[in-house]
Amino acid sequence: MSQPEGINLVFHSIRAGGGMERYVLDVIGELARRGIRVRGIARKVNWPGEMPAGVELLQVRDRTPFSRLNNYLFERHALAHCQAGWPTIGISRVEGRVDLAIVGGTHIGHLKDKGKQRWGLFDRLTVRHERVLYSNAGHIVSHSARVRDEIIGYYEMPPGKVTTLYPPVDTNKFNLGARASRSRVRQELGIRDEQFMLLFPSNNHKLKGADLILEAIAGYGDRVVLAVAGKAPLDAPGVLNLGLRQDMPELYAAADATILASKYEAFGLVGPESILCGTPVLLAKSVGAVEVLDRDACYAFERTVVALRDALNNAMGRKSIDIGGSSICYAYEISTHVNELLNLWISNE
Repeated sequence: MSQPEGINLVFHSIRAGGGMERYVLDVIGELARRGIRVRGIARKVNWPGEMPAGVELLQVRDRTPFSRLNNYLFERHALAHCQAGWPTIGISRVEGRVDLAIVGGTHIGHLKDKGKQRWGLFDRLTVRHERVLYSNAGHIVSHSARVRDEIIGYYEMPPGKVTTLYPPVDTNKFNLGARASRSRVRQELGIRDEQFMLLFPSNNHKLKGADLILEAIAGYGDRVVLAVAGKAPLDAPGVLNLGLRQDMPELYAAADATILASKYEAFGLVGPESILCGTPVLLAKSVGAVEVLDRDACYAFERTVVALRDALNNAMGRKSIDIGGSSICYAYEISTHVNELLNLWISNE
């Protein structure tokens, strides 16, 4: 496969985190492993650990105290910092030509799931930038079939311009080897053998469905322990707040199930990550990953208390079943994903 000398990648945050931040680090790391130079252009930069050879991170400084306005200004001016002659991947909603636009979710889809009828100025500007990004892109990569349908339907992009590539998972990190620490981690957390540990990875509790989860588990007493892994604590009785953790594989393996009840979740990497660590997931049907996870490993539910309780009861009553990579119905290795990205770049040159 032919490959470029280097690639520009534009995303507002290149640092450790969940979702798209983790995806960006994985893609940059795999490109560097292949000897492809990368110029990452971002508002916030903090590479975790030693940065790979051939990677340059360029930080565009904020101009105002207002985060939304800084994002808007970044999107307008970021492409001016690209290395000339290199193909460009746009993940932020940049103005101008990019070779590939990678889309984890759309703002119109988010607004519709929230039931928001009246758009504010920020909403209109965001949707405008999305339209510009999609129109100017050589090709568009969506992270789920749901997002692909939104780009085609809401933004009127030609179907042939959009390809779905589900996001990869770092199998060196998320794998069944994490289960070796299951007993130790549960003991450290104070989880008894008879308790059902429900892991809730969340940096935005409202968006991820915390209210629905709390209402659904009310009445279970201490049989169910909701363990929250994220930047901010979830202020509710009986919740075990773990903070922002760097040992997510071990937490997945220690849990009896992982849950997301998001109002809008374009994909939801916690699904395949948890399953690769041997732990089933409870996912709202609004989570894109439901498209590609086997029923044995994924209990999908409508966003109602009754439906979530049914899914939880089924998970609690299941007999032990070995799950892992075979329960994920797409090629989730990072090397395969980057091959597909490079093939799309070549075919759209």
